Amino acid sequence: MKTRILWMTFALSVLPAGNSFGCPPGEWLQQGAGWQMCVPIPGMQNPTSGPPSAAPVWATRWGAIAVNESDIAAGVGSASGMEGKRLAESAALRACREKGITGCKVKFTYKNQCAAIVWGDHGSNVSGAASIEMATRVGLDKCVKDKDTNCEVYFTECSYPERLR
Repeated sequence: MKTRILWMTFALSVLPAGNSFGCPPGEWLQQGAGWQMCVPIPGMQNPTSGPPSAAPVWATRWGAIAVNESDIAAGVGSASGMEGKRLAESAALRACREKGITGCKVKFTYKNQCAAIVWGDHGSNVSGAASIEMATRVGLDKCVKDKDTNCEVYFTECSYPERLR
């Protein structure tokens, strides 16, 4: 019996206190004269914190606008959100032709931004910028600078980058 009590006393003195004193998983009790606290177990990750979040990865997205230079009022063919410049241009030309417009040509190609067509009584321009509002403002300013009259926005579209992760 005396041996059994000695073994139990020994076992209790060498077993880690850890969770029996309220430490969360992955931590153990550290104590000194008159104090005690839970500290992380060396080499173990804190289970409540996940892996560090990775920086976002963005993919470029292209857009294009195709028109008939001699008669922009006939319509516009456009494409946005495309993975490459050539894909965007081909899609814009196809969209232009599908509307029955002849003589379609790519007038503007852009990536990760917006585009606006502004026209006046004497001509048109296409501008690109970070937002529709900015592209519109740039186009209207060009129209006024060229001393055109009755400047107005004819078409806008955006092709923003796509977040992959």
